[in-house]
Amino acid sequence: MPLNIAIFSDSYEPQINGVVTQIKNISNCLAKHGHKILVIAPSPDTRHKEYEKNGVKVLLLPSIALPTYPDYRITHISSSRVKRALREFMPDLFHVQTPFSVGWLGLRYAKRFGVPVMGTYHTLISEFTMYLPIPFIMGTDFARRGAWLFTRHFYNRCSLVTTPTESMKNELEKNGVKNVHVLSNAIDFDSFNAARKKNYSSKNIKLIYFGRIGYEKNIEVILFALKHLLWKKKNVCLTITGSGPALDYLKKIAEEQKLARHVSFQGPMDSAELARHIASHDIFVTASTIETQGLTILESMAAGLPCIGADCLAIPDAIMEGKNGFLFRPYDFVECANKIEKLLGSSALRKKLGNNSVKTVQKYSVEGIASQTLALYKTLV
Repeated sequence: MPLNIAIFSDSYEPQINGVVTQIKNISNCLAKHGHKILVIAPSPDTRHKEYEKNGVKVLLLPSIALPTYPDYRITHISSSRVKRALREFMPDLFHVQTPFSVGWLGLRYAKRFGVPVMGTYHTLISEFTMYLPIPFIMGTDFARRGAWLFTRHFYNRCSLVTTPTESMKNELEKNGVKNVHVLSNAIDFDSFNAARKKNYSSKNIKLIYFGRIGYEKNIEVILFALKHLLWKKKNVCLTITGSGPALDYLKKIAEEQKLARHVSFQGPMDSAELARHIASHDIFVTASTIETQGLTILESMAAGLPCIGADCLAIPDAIMEGKNGFLFRPYDFVECANKIEKLLGSSALRKKLGNNSVKTVQKYSVEGIASQTLALYKTLV
């Protein structure tokens, strides 16, 4: 039986991030199989927008930017336009993807329409308190405790909560969130694998980080690891691809550390271009300590790259030491450099780990994860 599913998110096109990618992957797949999808999200400006794309209806609400993080948009938690759209759409189920203004709008109308609601926990909110527009509490332990209180208050109003890894399920349950199920994010495996790396014999090794350029991603750790490798006369360079509030900060570090000749900054790319871009590099590196899963890791693996990441939260769920990559202690740029060095001199090891990476992520294809999502929807309906 086809379902009518209303999806509420505080992030959507034209933004490029893991939440947007996940919503598009799953909603496009479900629409292709005959289900009706309505996505409600903030507009990139102060105007309403409505359109249909790949069989998915999209309603974007007027919004303003968060002063401390312009990529994040805030909208009103009440909307007569949304109410009318929902009456016409007649949803069987609400799916709230984020716990902020549009997420609260979803909870409010789910209650009003008497419809079950599934919530998804994508982002470790307690580690984003540095962006609070309240100077004297941003980034403090008080703010982090408040973030978990807020998280419980929001997600315990949902009929069911999903999060992409067992590590995050444990973290949520430890902090009082109930009825949590593991539901992995999906990647466009076919697209990234079609561009898969074929030649592992390059001598000048190209590292890549791509994704959100945020302070919470600790990308400066990779820059200092690069400097350590160059000090040891290694032939290595780094590409940082994406956009975000920490971009100028990282460019300044690259200049100060005399790394500018060895670091390339690239802007966001669409999926097909990004897949080719990733496959033109040799090793993916992330120093992030806030990942609930790490879509960029999975996409890099689908493109055949070995991956190196911080041994924190959900990253070890994807990167298995010595099998498809290596882990290092969080913030330890010397150990990060040492793990990269293991791969520099051996094309055979890079090829072996790259092949294992592909095998690791085959199970995260869109069709498979969409089927699991639909099964959870049906338990609620």
